[in-house]
Amino acid sequence: DSGDTRMITVEIRKDESGLIASIIVSGHSGYKEEGADIICSAASTLVYTAIGALDDLCGLSDFYRISADEKSEIFLSQEELAKGKESVSQIILQTTRIGFLQLEMSVFEDYGDQYVRVIEIIDEKLEV
Repeated sequence: DSGDTRMITVEIRKDESGLIASIIVSGHSGYKEEGADIICSAASTLVYTAIGALDDLCGLSDFYRISADEKSEIFLSQEELAKGKESVSQIILQTTRIGFLQLEMSVFEDYGDQYVRVIEIIDEKLEV
């Protein structure tokens, strides 16, 4: 681990039962310059697809932030989390999680481990 800040970090925060409460994506892979970076493009596609699906299929609002400092956050309310593992929002976030894990593995195999890191955190403080 180089500790290089030029990396996409994906933080997936879950409760003890495995419900995903938030996905935070930050950084830039540094693989290529902005606009030509296929790794950042893939990560952005996953984020925007999750946001679009949560909006369109679940009717959620005010559940994400995209800031100018290369940070995107998707977070579910306690009310949405209470719907459980079979809810559409959980299926969307679990699918997004799988997409990021596949991206991490694919990038690792093709380009190395310095571009994408997925971190899964179980937060005992999350209550549903």
